Amino acid sequence: MSSITPMKKIIVISGATASGKTSAAVDMCKKENGEIVSCDSRQVYKYLDVGANKEGVLLENGLREISGIVQHITDLIEPSETYSAAEFVRDADAAIEKIAKKGKTPIVAGGTGFYIKALLYGLNEMPAADENLRKELKLKTAQEQYDALLKLDPQSAQKNEKNPQRLLRALEVNILSGKTMSEHFKPTSPRYDFKHYCISVENKILYERINKRCENMFLKGMIEETQKVLQMGFEKNCPALSAIGYRHIVRYLDGEISKNEALEKFSRDTRHYAKRQNTWFRRQPDTEFIKGF
Repeated sequence: MSSITPMKKIIVISGATASGKTSAAVDMCKKENGEIVSCDSRQVYKYLDVGANKEGVLLENGLREISGIVQHITDLIEPSETYSAAEFVRDADAAIEKIAKKGKTPIVAGGTGFYIKALLYGLNEMPAADENLRKELKLKTAQEQYDALLKLDPQSAQKNEKNPQRLLRALEVNILSGKTMSEHFKPTSPRYDFKHYCISVENKILYERINKRCENMFLKGMIEETQKVLQMGFEKNCPALSAIGYRHIVRYLDGEISKNEALEKFSRDTRHYAKRQNTWFRRQPDTEFIKGF
């Protein structure tokens, strides 16, 4: 008589940027004998530590260590590469398996909501990247790409207007499959036995933290970090440097805006991003909200 293999137990800690997710995850790991599985679409990039707010130290085995706690899924790819939700699920599944085999608790922590949703509920199969189509689409300006997607998938267009990488992928998926991103993702039954905690911080406090964090990132060398990556030969419009903060610094380095303007736009766009994160997590099922400080 066959038996059903029980689902692995995991804990998820989510929330907006600057809500204190990593600190909460470290504390949870110490209580639950756990290790962290990072769920951050920026921390997967190598060389970009300050602007991605990576913590701890990078070990020789490619993992990070924060206050004695091991963290998986950071520093994986080059700034010129892309990273999808499907790739995250693959890597997270592997990390969770390794952690569980050691008798420890996987603690998934991060603010990339779509990745968390894909991990917990799965993704319908989407078409693979088509290099020929991408070359064709990249001949269009950012505005032309946005306008094209707006006609096909208004929700994805508006959500990803400031994220060139995701906007391009959504347009590609729609053209290849004839379906919107939301049509490709229809949650069914959970893939894991999980508890999902989302940290909620009062907007006034959160926005003050974000402003201070952005200022500190400039002081800690985010501009120099960006210059180093450019000097390594990566294009200024590569996926990693298209992220909030880095794209503003690129404009500053090109002389388009002042340093103060770059910081102001960085802080503003991060606040807007945090607002979108909070809206996303409030709409997710099976989520328990806990008050942050």
